Amino acid sequence: MPPYLTSSLLEEIPYLRHGFFTRAGGESSGFYATLNTGFEKGDDPLTVYENRRRICKIFDLTPEDLGLVRQEHTDVVYAITKPFPKEAIPVGDALITTTPNLLIGVQTADCVPILLADKTSPLVAAVHSGWRGAVGGVIAKTVHAMIDKGSKADNIVAALGPCIWQESYEVSQEFFDNLKGSKQFFQPGKRPNHYQFDLPGYVMSRLQEAGITKIAPSIANTFADEENFFSFRRKTLTKAKSFGNQISVICIKQAL
Repeated sequence: MPPYLTSSLLEEIPYLRHGFFTRAGGESSGFYATLNTGFEKGDDPLTVYENRRRICKIFDLTPEDLGLVRQEHTDVVYAITKPFPKEAIPVGDALITTTPNLLIGVQTADCVPILLADKTSPLVAAVHSGWRGAVGGVIAKTVHAMIDKGSKADNIVAALGPCIWQESYEVSQEFFDNLKGSKQFFQPGKRPNHYQFDLPGYVMSRLQEAGITKIAPSIANTFADEENFFSFRRKTLTKAKSFGNQISVICIKQAL
């Protein structure tokens, strides 16, 4: 069974199950070793399907019960009752659902996976947020979409999964200049005119701006832990030809 991490904040909610998966426990090899869940990276499709099957089996589900979107750092949020057809998966970066036994998820390799849930009634969400998505409003739009479904911000809890942490995320002067009003999320970099950016801190601030007060911080640094996590930044610095994606998922196991 592939190993995964959980949030104590989400574990307190009886109607849901969730998991932040690592890169371990799969069948992929090479750049994708071992639990790559992304079809688009160049990995063998049958192997990716098997990796997804192992993940879904933990929740007594199948890959046909797994809802995903084609992530492109957008602000697009979908409310779904069933997975999209594999030949027509739309571009987007967040999903919400009230449907039991529908596993929704996001794939990451440094960006922040966010799992949200209403602690009083069965409503869950999964968000993919890099800095572009956070700046673009995907977090606020997801919270608003949950509120449109009858939730209240006071009832929503959020948990951040593994992502790149500040000590590992060096950015340029241009990046620093473009995020005006967010200087508290930067520290001086190791090189002149460079900075260390606190992506999970910035994401948490966006959740707070949307009215969410109960937030569990990121539980692991993807860049620093090569054994357990894929990392786009690591792939770039090592000039590797490709890399894999880990997945974070959440589902409603029963209606209250």
